[in-house]
Amino acid sequence: MKISNVSNTRGITILEVLIAMIILSMALLLLLNMAMVALDGNDWSNKTTIATNLLQEKIEQFRGMSSLPAGSGTDTVGEIVRNWTITNAGSHLRQVDVQVVWEDIKAQTKTNSMTTFIRTDSL
Repeated sequence: MKISNVSNTRGITILEVLIAMIILSMALLLLLNMAMVALDGNDWSNKTTIATNLLQEKIEQFRGMSSLPAGSGTDTVGEIVRNWTITNAGSHLRQVDVQVVWEDIKAQTKTNSMTTFIRTDSL
């Protein structure tokens, strides 16, 4: 039985290692960028959901009131500012405009608003 010795074996060259490291580094940078985009999206989604819930909560608060005087007001819940304006829209009818304002992770101002009409017992 003949055993042949392989005399032409080569290891990995330094150039191949450098190319592999560059490819791996670029892939990791792309994954890091993707993670940052996901974090921005999660922050936007979280704050938008909270702001919309606060908007609806304020409208429900007004709906529960028997008399709704015309006027405007502002309050702050956490980082979110709520502004509202109540105007007469007719006999026993009020127009309620509520707006929420907040800043996103990039310090850009975002707003969401809702208008509804509420029937009241008083003029």
